[in-house]
Amino acid sequence: MKSILLQGTGGPEKLVMVDAPIPVPKAGEVLVRVKAASVNAVDRRVREGYLSEWIPKPYTAGTDFSGVVEAVGPGSDLTVGSKVFGGIAPNSGCYAEYVVYQASELATIPDGVSFEQAAALPVAGLTAWAAVMDSVKLAPGARVLIQGAAGGVGHLAVQLAKLAGAHVTATASEKNLDFVRSLGADQVLDYRQSGFEQHLHGLSLVVDGVSAAGMARIYPAMNNGATLVSLFEAPPPAPVGIRTQHVATKTSRDRLTVLAELVASGKLVVNISGVFPLSAAGLAQESGKQGKIVLRP
Repeated sequence: MKSILLQGTGGPEKLVMVDAPIPVPKAGEVLVRVKAASVNAVDRRVREGYLSEWIPKPYTAGTDFSGVVEAVGPGSDLTVGSKVFGGIAPNSGCYAEYVVYQASELATIPDGVSFEQAAALPVAGLTAWAAVMDSVKLAPGARVLIQGAAGGVGHLAVQLAKLAGAHVTATASEKNLDFVRSLGADQVLDYRQSGFEQHLHGLSLVVDGVSAAGMARIYPAMNNGATLVSLFEAPPPAPVGIRTQHVATKTSRDRLTVLAELVASGKLVVNISGVFPLSAAGLAQESGKQGKIVLRP
């Protein structure tokens, strides 16, 4: 099979297509023919050195995927021919034509959800859910700020916050403002404009997917008891009464199923703004389009 090997830390040239043996599923595992693999910000950051101490290189790249079960190991509860999706570890090895994965961590794809949409859900969807739905209990009308709202996690977080009944302020670059408005955000601001934080007040939750370094200027707009969730770097020290945390999530068949059902019902839109061939994995990681980008082996 063809797969993408991450050879070391650096630019997109570190992602190289190679020939590799098709893996064989062990007990509890399944072999999946990959139909789509998702491109995530964390994939690029790992390539650039993020979490290097935990993820030794080289390894087959890729985080989340969708496909069709082609073989099952002993004890698997999935059957050959099942349409499935899942994955969350930065080294799940899904930038490939085939991947072996633990069956219990995969969910089936419902009717009305494409392979591309399903592949785009695990990392971005589970992260958005953890940040918006698990970090606090939002009261109807609570004010929420989503930073980086045009990205993979951000565009789902905006929609989940609206489903929870929140008043959502979202930030994005100027070229993405209309896209973010289309997601249902109540207020949309250009985070590159000086002083945009003056338009913020009464925030109960802030989800930051841009740069935690700039969060200090947001703190005055946050209520006592509010929560800041940072997707990457640790935020600066917060005033008394404001809780900060990194988003923490893990794969969950039940949660994946809920997300997929929201997509199937039309309540959650996964915006696929680019589809690249497997050989263009490096280019895909650098493309920076709206919503999600996927690879198609």
